[in-house]
Amino acid sequence: MDRTNEDTARVKEIVRQVYQQIAGEYDERIPGVTAADTRFTATEMAFVMSKIRASDEVLDLACGTGRFTVPLAQKARKVTGLDASAAMLEKAREKAEEAGMEIHFREADMENLPFEDNTYDVIICMLALMHVPLESRQKVFLEASRVLKPGGKMIVSVKNAIFERMSRADRFATVDITDLDAKQLIFTHTRSGKDLVAPWYSFSPQELDTLFSLAGLHMVQLKGNIPLSAWLSDTILEDPGVNTVVSAIEDILGDIPPFNYLGYHILVEAVKPLR
Repeated sequence: MDRTNEDTARVKEIVRQVYQQIAGEYDERIPGVTAADTRFTATEMAFVMSKIRASDEVLDLACGTGRFTVPLAQKARKVTGLDASAAMLEKAREKAEEAGMEIHFREADMENLPFEDNTYDVIICMLALMHVPLESRQKVFLEASRVLKPGGKMIVSVKNAIFERMSRADRFATVDITDLDAKQLIFTHTRSGKDLVAPWYSFSPQELDTLFSLAGLHMVQLKGNIPLSAWLSDTILEDPGVNTVVSAIEDILGDIPPFNYLGYHILVEAVKPLR
């Protein structure tokens, strides 16, 4: 194993170990408690579920504790959840059993998917690609494209690098702090009393477009998540009237350039050509 591969393997193991340790409290930390947090998670869920058909076979990459996996199984024909952390998968299995959902779970690396070519109608990856080492990004997108059926779609949610260039605000789940300078996500106030740190890299819309294109996928929608709320204080958004107006405006601005490029995170749908 050369030095680059060794470094990549080390970073992946750091991420895996962090989520092994945080699994038991992850659901308490996500989605946070503010009006912006609520808007953020609602926008994510609405975006994903609007893309799913009853006939779809769906792969949830880095599914974690099943935040999306279980709702997906309530709508799609078949759902598989994949994650590198056995502890996170165990929580997801518990949720699936409680909901009476039949979901297939696999412990594996996104860079080497254990599935045949052209298997899935939809692949989603929410709030996880930021942990992928930079040198592994393209391989992850290539693997997703490989197992996606022609005409299928990939849906992702990532931190927006353009927002980071304009603002250092940390808006979502404030117990989890993004250190922009160190390129790290820090889980603070954990049950163990220790901070847990994992590598974290944002994406610009242009970087996503390139990664998708090189994997043979075409971006068809880019939505900014909380493109207005992210710039307002929590005190302002606590007013129900203000929050209602802001939410209505965001429903429009989130899909309109250049405002969609100003979202705290960005939601993207890309499709695989039929041939």
